[in-house]
Amino acid sequence: MNKRHVASKSSSSSNVRASATIARRGRNNRKEKKKSGILAIVAGFCIVLVTFYSFGMRKSGVSNEIIDHHEVVNNEKVNNVRKAKHILSNNNSYEGWQPIVNFDKGKYCNWRTCFKNDEQHSCHSFCRTSLEEMGKAPPRPGFQPDPNVDDEENNKQAQAISWIPDVTVLRRMYKSGIDEHGNPWPPPLVTDSDRELCGDIGVFGGRTDQNKVLLDAVPIQAMPLLDEAAMTRTTKKMKRQPKILCMVYTMEANHHTNIRTIRETWGPGCDGFLAFSTKDDPRIPSISLPHDGPEEYGNMWQKVRSIWRFVGTHYLEDFDFFFQGGEDLYVLPQNLRNYLADAVEDPTKDDFFGGRRFQNYQKLLFNSGGAGYALSQATLRKFVNTGLDHPKCNPKTHSSMEDVFIAKCLKDVLDIGVVDTRDMQGRERFHPFSPGNHYYWMPPGPGGKDWYEDYNVLWPPKLKEECCAPDSVSFHYMKSPAMVRHIHALLYFCD
Repeated sequence: MNKRHVASKSSSSSNVRASATIARRGRNNRKEKKKSGILAIVAGFCIVLVTFYSFGMRKSGVSNEIIDHHEVVNNEKVNNVRKAKHILSNNNSYEGWQPIVNFDKGKYCNWRTCFKNDEQHSCHSFCRTSLEEMGKAPPRPGFQPDPNVDDEENNKQAQAISWIPDVTVLRRMYKSGIDEHGNPWPPPLVTDSDRELCGDIGVFGGRTDQNKVLLDAVPIQAMPLLDEAAMTRTTKKMKRQPKILCMVYTMEANHHTNIRTIRETWGPGCDGFLAFSTKDDPRIPSISLPHDGPEEYGNMWQKVRSIWRFVGTHYLEDFDFFFQGGEDLYVLPQNLRNYLADAVEDPTKDDFFGGRRFQNYQKLLFNSGGAGYALSQATLRKFVNTGLDHPKCNPKTHSSMEDVFIAKCLKDVLDIGVVDTRDMQGRERFHPFSPGNHYYWMPPGPGGKDWYEDYNVLWPPKLKEECCAPDSVSFHYMKSPAMVRHIHALLYFCD
């Protein structure tokens, strides 16, 4: 074969391959351009979505929570807001609600200031007791207030509308750890830059802290509000952690002070929480119930009767125990849960009526209402079905002695008495006074008389650090919101 011919043929083949390569490259280039065009369209669409999202966040009032003054988005905060939106997917539209929290002490405010009487300072925003920041309570779901009638009449009309509050909302919020704006929840009491609540702060803000003396001397040991390890323990009689509904009775005037404080401290440690008040507020939650007679301290028995009837009707099967006290109570929920887990084997079948035992001057044994007391599901069922309206249970009596009347009813009608709730060393768990008052209490001298000594004649109180069990459950007369926050900080956040 002519070499030139071979060469020519080889050259021709090379030209064909080159042309094919160029053609492929042309097709690839056109594909790339088409692909680039598609990507550009997608990118533009994403930018539009982000723009609308940011605009929507601003319109909803969340932008000031997730975008700083330089409009720089904090990714962690955005994630928290997304998580909060997931939380809010529940049926409760107020889940995640939280009053404004002001961490700025300013020039004149600090936690010591918060211990003073309200009229002695103007730091209510920092102290988290501001009425304005609490805002107006929304009506109960399904009720529209009548602007032509007064609050009392609207309250009566609202009570006619059936409503069963979501009592587990605080527990869910605590487990999520954030509010609707993606902020930490409950609001921190102690931070790296502010550990003031860990110091010695007296009842009125002074340097002598009698409550802290007792907490350190015993010492009181607060089990974590979310004690996951406890969920697997099998050494208790129940072989599981009991579910507890915590209830407090209060009035609307205390919503922005005592009740807000409970909501942000020990309340979420209970499996359920509900405030029984003179005003509905589904954000807390609180509910106003009708009862016989006026709304006053001298008629507490009728108010408590309405509480137990409502709880027994709507929540009986949802909880193992039901714990009740006033808004001036401080509770250690996991300590309560651990104690009750060993009180009975089956609270749905076994009776239990426990708190701080007293014997009054009529020799009647009862549990102090101030220290709070608990009923098992079985006991509440019997009380609601049989005891509440029994003639021996004083169904028409108006009295402040609700704790005496329920004890008398349970004993006389159902043969359910009070129980010894002390620890193995005889130290009490439920306390009718504040920590400091228990530590410094002493029996009266010769010829003296003290009702507390008289009411404990069958089991004389132990003194000083022996007064209280390390796994104590409750303390009473915690009237100052700042004191409750201080005690809570000492027990859970101060090393």
